[in-house]
Amino acid sequence: MQVVENESLSGKTIVIDEKHFVNCKYKNCIVLYGGGDFGWTNTTFENCQVTLSGSAQKTANLLTYFGVMKPPNNGGTPQTPPSVPVQ
Repeated sequence: MQVVENESLSGKTIVIDEKHFVNCKYKNCIVLYGGGDFGWTNTTFENCQVTLSGSAQKTANLLTYFGVMKPPNNGGTPQTPPSVPVQ
């Protein structure tokens, strides 16, 4: 797994699959998740949106079909709430 350290970005797309983020800060970013392993330590995501692709999107579709997840209100990819600080 790739280690990303001390990165501070705003307004970018961040792919989290197969990465471990250490001491990073992301603001107004799109966090793209495809179903791979990931992790973070002392990392924050401010006003970021999560977009799912690949296996993660297929899993979200299945969970939505069975009523475990609500359908997205925007007609697009299910997303987690923005501004979720993670440490």
